[in-house]
Amino acid sequence: MLGLAVGLLIGGPLPIVLLIVAGVLVGHQVDELNVLPGPAVEVPRPSRVSQDTAAQRHFARHLCALFIEVARADGELVRDEVRVVREYFAERLRYGPEALDLVRRFLKEHLARPPSLEDSAAACRDELNVPSRLLLLDALYGLALVDGQLHRAEQETLRRVAQGLGLTEEQLRSVTARHFGDGEVHYTRLGLTPDASDADVKSAFRRLAAMHHPDRVAQLGPGAVEEASRRFQEIREAYDKIRGLRGG
Repeated sequence: MLGLAVGLLIGGPLPIVLLIVAGVLVGHQVDELNVLPGPAVEVPRPSRVSQDTAAQRHFARHLCALFIEVARADGELVRDEVRVVREYFAERLRYGPEALDLVRRFLKEHLARPPSLEDSAAACRDELNVPSRLLLLDALYGLALVDGQLHRAEQETLRRVAQGLGLTEEQLRSVTARHFGDGEVHYTRLGLTPDASDADVKSAFRRLAAMHHPDRVAQLGPGAVEEASRRFQEIREAYDKIRGLRGG
């Protein structure tokens, strides 16, 4: 518009056209310099719900790994062990049906391709405070004892889990004692006190087991054999309980 006005004042068609073109160019430059910024484009971020879901999946995956390692320590995974794992997630962690389906999938994956126990224990340690770690270890002990006894391989696995969770020896013993008691009655059955050494415990067991073996009283009849068998079983159980209490 300014270019047209000046051109009319000067007069002549050529100046008018040239000034109009110049005005258009200048006006375009002014518009470019003074253009208002458009609305900012916001980069989408993951929602809090999606973040929580991802964290839950990560945590469940590593928890399943620990349960699988303890369950398979003494052999194949059995139905009662699967029940214990399901109860832990359903009752203690309050997982719903959808989350439990995810747990079953993780268990199958870990059975096919066992993960690193140390890595999974470390991941759970980062997510849980000490009381929660103790509850987890307690649940793993319950899983190991589902068949009524704690095998050496299970003891070693539980000890590795406890170390990976950052628990002290005292904390490990506190969980062990919950399942095996303070061991006093078991030491008494072997004629020992709780301060006996591991060598003393093994020596006492071997001596008493040989003394009360049912074969040694077979000549006395069925009654004597039955009584010797009962005593022999008590000695065997006492020895196993003490080993379990000591984690050995």
